[in-house]
Amino acid sequence: MDANVGQLPDFLTTKGLYENTVVIFTSDNGPWFQGSTGGQRGRKGQSYEGGFNVPMIARWPGRITPGSVSNQPAMNIDFLPTLLSIAGVDTPQDRIIDGKNITGLLTGQQQETPHKMLYFYHHAELEGVRSGKWKFYKEISTYTYPVPVDKWHFGAIQHRSWLYNLETDPTESYPLNAHYPEVVTKLTEEMDLWQKAMEEDPLGMVKIQDGSK
Repeated sequence: MDANVGQLPDFLTTKGLYENTVVIFTSDNGPWFQGSTGGQRGRKGQSYEGGFNVPMIARWPGRITPGSVSNQPAMNIDFLPTLLSIAGVDTPQDRIIDGKNITGLLTGQQQETPHKMLYFYHHAELEGVRSGKWKFYKEISTYTYPVPVDKWHFGAIQHRSWLYNLETDPTESYPLNAHYPEVVTKLTEEMDLWQKAMEEDPLGMVKIQDGSK
């Protein structure tokens, strides 16, 4: 990986573009059974933080301060609107863009994530949502390795919801459903609204004046 990743800056350097290019290094998911999740619960194929929360390294000379760190949540879906904005290109107006422009997080000009909610899927199934410090799973399997890819591998699974405070419990070990029922209710409603919107408009196309899509 190190050798192959190194080819990118080498190529950009030979073209005289390295000092004027945004370079991003990240992953689409956490490790399966090899590698470290940094102590987070879960692995690849799970909606727990260990399955989704991965490091992201960005380099943009003159705009990103070397060594700076942001702990605000963002997603790979944010790259589209962010890079379009940096390139001076407008985002498409005929469809819903789920990602947010996180240029401010990269440069340090913005201190908080532009996301109010982040949604987590197991394949096509909506499992959880993150809102600020809260991570809520409407339904999730608590299975572990060796088969954390197929949720239903072990057959019948107990169905229940889980609420965690990621600020005080980053390992998602202590569910707080009974202590914060109002948060459970609110996040359940948010997930239901999101799911309904997805079912009604799975392509995310914006309605135009004549009412068609």
